[in-house]
Amino acid sequence: MKKTLKLLKISNSTYGFILIILTYLIWSIMELIAKDLGQRYDSFFIVFVRYVSQLVFLIIIFNKNFINISKTNMPKLQIGRGALLMMTTCFMFAGLASLPFAEHIAVYMIGPVLTTLLAIIFLKEKVSIKQIILIVLGLLGALIIANPTEKIFNYFILLPFMAALCFSFFIISTKFLNTSDNTSTTLLYTAISGTILSIPLAFFFWETPLNIFDALLMLSMGIFVTAGHFCFIKALNYINASIAAPFVNLTLILAALWGYFLYNEIPSNNTYLGSVLIVIAGIMLTRLKKK
Repeated sequence: MKKTLKLLKISNSTYGFILIILTYLIWSIMELIAKDLGQRYDSFFIVFVRYVSQLVFLIIIFNKNFINISKTNMPKLQIGRGALLMMTTCFMFAGLASLPFAEHIAVYMIGPVLTTLLAIIFLKEKVSIKQIILIVLGLLGALIIANPTEKIFNYFILLPFMAALCFSFFIISTKFLNTSDNTSTTLLYTAISGTILSIPLAFFFWETPLNIFDALLMLSMGIFVTAGHFCFIKALNYINASIAAPFVNLTLILAALWGYFLYNEIPSNNTYLGSVLIVIAGIMLTRLKKK
């Protein structure tokens, strides 16, 4: 890969940026599929299908190398990381089924702010007054979108926030694993952990696909998820977690487009205002990291 990058005259950081952009583009398509399926099936059942389809796809890809790839230097961290992503998926799919696309993604974009906060706590990164102000600004943006002053508070708005929190822990743990296990091992444990932990969900929320097209959509999630995670894990080998996190902002643009053209969803003024604050906070936090 290094020889290829030199041949194409692409720097490591540029390659990392390309990979992280591909990651969120692929995941946005997977989220679109999850939202569509969520109109007809229980979200927890979709979570189970998402992980099983990914595991089956990985078994086919790895084939004879499956045993060797399954060997890890940090089994507890691998399982914990898989559990974090599984919880992220549960909150994410439930939120997509319950909220307008753009509103859900807008709150989920608080992730970069939470990642910075967690990096300060767990990675012992130094914190400045500017960072504290930006973290508060990002949280304020999420609060504006939630609009708790309404007479009837929409508790579903907490789903994308919890998804963002779990995913922030996921990013931090991925950074640790990149110093120990290879990409394929980390990817495999994501699928194994998610499948095992979601089995109880299948037991209680099992549903038979209504038609072949829905079944194919369910299976396709495994392909999109695998491709997205491969790009994500590889990207963190070339750029820092704090730099990669703000690229989640790309999903807001895609979510607004998906929501408008496919579901006739028009974001509220609160969603616009809150999104702007969250994006500004994420971008500024990234710039501070580079200094």
